[in-house]
Amino acid sequence: MDDRSMTRWPSSYQWWLFLAVVAVTLLIPALFILVAGKNPITAYASLLSYTLGTRNGFYEVITQCIPLVLVSLGVAVAFRAGVFNIGGDGQLLSGAMLSFVFAPYVAHLPMPLNMLVYLFLGFVGGGLLGMFVGWLKVRFRASEIITTIVLNFIVLQVLSWLIRGPLQEPARLMPWSDYLPESLILFPIIDGSRIHAGLFVAIAAVIVMAVVIGKTSFGYKLTAVGKNPFAARYAGLKEGRIIVLAMLVSGGLAGLAGSIQVAAIHERLQDDFASGYGEAAIAIALMARLSPAFIPLAALLFGVFYVGAGVLQREVGVPFPIVKIIEGIVILGFLCFEALSNRRKEAH
Repeated sequence: MDDRSMTRWPSSYQWWLFLAVVAVTLLIPALFILVAGKNPITAYASLLSYTLGTRNGFYEVITQCIPLVLVSLGVAVAFRAGVFNIGGDGQLLSGAMLSFVFAPYVAHLPMPLNMLVYLFLGFVGGGLLGMFVGWLKVRFRASEIITTIVLNFIVLQVLSWLIRGPLQEPARLMPWSDYLPESLILFPIIDGSRIHAGLFVAIAAVIVMAVVIGKTSFGYKLTAVGKNPFAARYAGLKEGRIIVLAMLVSGGLAGLAGSIQVAAIHERLQDDFASGYGEAAIAIALMARLSPAFIPLAALLFGVFYVGAGVLQREVGVPFPIVKIIEGIVILGFLCFEALSNRRKEAH
């Protein structure tokens, strides 16, 4: 992927191609809705009227955007380094578990130090898993696609064991943990909503990653290694170290999202509480063209789909898997977009 294409929006030709991909992304789900015997116009109208036309719906969209933005930023960092990190779900759960395990010890620290340490542990939990994937790729040339898929399953089983074993709630009636200490709970910042202080963390992460990628030598090295690893090695860049660091940051951002989800939404560990964020993050990062500045906009679109899916199912009778169909189409569409854009550049 060309460096310039990842840092600014496309030329006039690419704009038309971009809009065509978006149109197809909306058209194909509409065909599935038609096959289901429903009116796609009514379905889309119901989705938008609730998610963007009501206060409660919009609040929920913003709440959904918080983890989506953080995991998508991590995916963008990895993709820029040429590493296909599809282990966002596992890294998110790892961060949530590590921060939760140490929460009883962290909770006694003075505020806001306790929350900062708690969130840092979430970053570490996801970052260590991501760094492990990067190390396997560098040391043994292991496919990161395979290792992240396998690790997703392993982490999910570890979570299942923890909430049915050492971390299960005292009564041992339900497969979930006890509650997080109250001093580590992220309470809503807007009355009548679930929007929490994690929103400020997500905004700060976007700003930091935009600066790091656009203005620092590390951001340049990421792009150089991802764009042409042979030229990067020839220029003296340590490709392996950059890949491992990229995966550390990538997994860390996902782990940070996990610790925030526990502290703000679930308040405890439970079965597969974040399934699908990693997949959606891939589509969001591709739609944003790996640019941190545009990731919140793409995440907002997917927040609309996530929140609106329930409305579609209740009011229009469209099944929830339509969201998965949209995710897959977005990923395929933007991969085709990049392929066609690159082919045109090579022709000129």
